[in-house]
Amino acid sequence: MYSNLFSGLLPIFTVLFDLSYALAGLVAMVFSITSSMLQPLLGRWFDRTQAAWLLEAGLATNCLAMSLSGISPNYVILLFLVGTAGIGTAAFHPPAFSAVAKSSGNSRGGSMGFFLSGGNAGFFLGPIVAGGIVSAFGVRGTVVLLPIGMLTALLLLKVHVSEEQVPRTQSAKRPANKRLLTLLASITAFRSITIQVGVTFLPLYLVTRGEPLIVATGVASIWLGVGVVGQIAGGNLSDRVGRRPVIASSLIAGAALFYGFLLTTGLTSIFLLAFSGGVLYAGWSVIVAMASEAAPDDVGTVSGFMLGFSIGVGGLAALAFGSVADLLSLNSAFHIFTAFALIAGALALLLPRTMAASVLLTRS
Repeated sequence: MYSNLFSGLLPIFTVLFDLSYALAGLVAMVFSITSSMLQPLLGRWFDRTQAAWLLEAGLATNCLAMSLSGISPNYVILLFLVGTAGIGTAAFHPPAFSAVAKSSGNSRGGSMGFFLSGGNAGFFLGPIVAGGIVSAFGVRGTVVLLPIGMLTALLLLKVHVSEEQVPRTQSAKRPANKRLLTLLASITAFRSITIQVGVTFLPLYLVTRGEPLIVATGVASIWLGVGVVGQIAGGNLSDRVGRRPVIASSLIAGAALFYGFLLTTGLTSIFLLAFSGGVLYAGWSVIVAMASEAAPDDVGTVSGFMLGFSIGVGGLAALAFGSVADLLSLNSAFHIFTAFALIAGALALLLPRTMAASVLLTRS
């Protein structure tokens, strides 16, 4: 939720600091760069040390920085705070993904979908909370969120301290399927371009269509909120029918539905937007689950890389999207950048039908 506050705050910062679309996109890019660059490194370090305290430290850092963003005196300080929030995200995710993978048994897709739906729920709440706080207290009202984040971090620390440490058993290290991971990373890159520009610019796009800020942030949150349902459904479905069909169909169908949103108005447009969110997000937990299966002894590293890579590519895409929007328009930029989800869907058709097939692919 804290990470996606800036999506709802971005229209305010754009006016407050007189930003172009490119400079607005740079805010998202800074968050993406700090989290994406550090996430795989911290994941690798976690796999070696099992430093579970990264969970609390990452959460606290993220919440602190984003809560203070509303009182930024200038654009440079805003970029610093957003970048610090990205560091917190980088610290949190590797140990969190590792814990989920180790506790999921044979239903890794469903478990990963349930875990990632928490992130989607937070992203769903982010723009709504931002819009409500600005309407009630002004942009400086973000500081009221600081105690909530700190208390949550303390609660997580308390849970960890009370847990019994289970000794790790020694076994032969299983090699990672590098070819499969490369394909999954490529799919993730193209998918992230479409997703991140939607997360970043949907409220601003809706405002330019004439919607009030509170309505624009609410509608954008619907897109993310339905994604929570899609995340859980996609993960559970992949445990039954396989990873490849869920990933490919979610990207191709989701992109088609988003195009429908851009080409329509009124309730039809809102319905297509919401439905596209559920479908586009259905494949993400499946991608992460498949990546963790491709490198079972390096889950922290691989999951950190996949999420960090996703955020990093998405952040660069947000900057590029802003530049295209400055040259053309927001609507034209959305038409161009939605096509990347179709490319990701086409690449997903190259995935192995089963993980057993991917093992054969590694050995061949």
